[in-house]
Amino acid sequence: MELHEVREKIRSAGVIGAGGAGFPTHMKFADGIDTVVVNAAECEPLLYTDFTILQRHLDQVAEGAQAVRAALGAERAVLGVKIHTAEKLGLKDGQPLGGRFSVKTMPNAYPMGDEIVLIYQTLGRVVPPGHLPSSVGVVVINVETAYNVANSLKGIPVTRKWITIGGDVPKPAVYRVPINCDVRAVLEAAGVKIPEGDVVIDGGPAMGNVINPNFSVVTKKTKALVVLPADIPAVSYKLADVHRLMMRTPSACCQCFHCTEICPRHLLGYPLEPHKTLRSVANEISAHPENLLTASLCSGCGVCTLMACCQGVTPSVTMAQVKKALRSNRLGYRADRCGEVNPERGNRLVPVESLKRRIGVAPFDRQAPFGGDLKIRQKKFRLPLSQHVGKPSVPVVQAGAKVAAGSLIAKDAGGISAALHTPVSGTVTAVTGRQIEIAVDEVD
Repeated sequence: MELHEVREKIRSAGVIGAGGAGFPTHMKFADGIDTVVVNAAECEPLLYTDFTILQRHLDQVAEGAQAVRAALGAERAVLGVKIHTAEKLGLKDGQPLGGRFSVKTMPNAYPMGDEIVLIYQTLGRVVPPGHLPSSVGVVVINVETAYNVANSLKGIPVTRKWITIGGDVPKPAVYRVPINCDVRAVLEAAGVKIPEGDVVIDGGPAMGNVINPNFSVVTKKTKALVVLPADIPAVSYKLADVHRLMMRTPSACCQCFHCTEICPRHLLGYPLEPHKTLRSVANEISAHPENLLTASLCSGCGVCTLMACCQGVTPSVTMAQVKKALRSNRLGYRADRCGEVNPERGNRLVPVESLKRRIGVAPFDRQAPFGGDLKIRQKKFRLPLSQHVGKPSVPVVQAGAKVAAGSLIAKDAGGISAALHTPVSGTVTAVTGRQIEIAVDEVD
């Protein structure tokens, strides 16, 4: 199948990065790609979504990866997977998975899923600061994205999402659910009652966001719904006032620069130095603007806050706020090369087991088996038009229209955007600039 055909099928099916980023997959295709990397790191604790997909549908993941590789004319495709996950799946480093697709195992460290870290760990290449993976001849796609690509080639759009429901729940499990179903409905269908004093996180405990289950839906990007106590380290700072956290820095930061020493991207030679950004923000220093500009290179992994700081300072919060300000002003750091990879990098990687203990989630880490397709009982679905990176989807239906499950209800807006399909049959009750509402035909 030619590149334009594969790209069009992926675009038409509304495939986006399912690992949490949400970048439209068809827009990742570029010239000069020699390697496709399938990100199976699943670096966040408590998540077993990608593991389950690989366990049950490795052939389909390989099919999607091979299709992308062949369409791009790339020489090879690589499955980047942690050693402990590979062992559970019966995979070995270098093992061929058909065609030019093979396994590359990685250390059981966090955050191996960051694509900059992933590319170095699997291929030994460092993406220049501020550049895309395509600058070093690489395209990265998530396991579920590859699975969805294979579906798109058969004309099947994205209407289902694989998610882990875990944490402080009776029985952690991985389910497949309709996209945009209510979080509350999902938890109820899974038999989960949120304990008093707990919160729900969309995503993993380290990088995920606390959400209100009564007003949130499962998007195309959702990897997990994790229930955790509000008072453990992984969660407590997420609930704190951002201004108060940032104001703590001038009095509490001891300038040990340990946050910089174990920053995963700094270890790869990136000019990312959280302690200097903290210093500049805390003391309103503007003499060295590069200390602020380099915040745009931060992946938001939270290692600096969760593992490095011994003073209760939250470097990742400050970095996120600076990065947000830079983005709103269209500013950022970009360079054609970076420094050398730190020779001590191997000794400074953060073991996943250490992370789990430090952030307080170790007691909740239990293998999550596949629970099947979850039957969701709700009368109305709300489908946001912006659940991907880029421009919102453009509605192609009006209120009163009858729609069948799988049909297109919003097209991509051109460029970086994605199409949206309904997971249910029903009647469109409202179309706004933000979402489409559908009343379900039948609710068991």
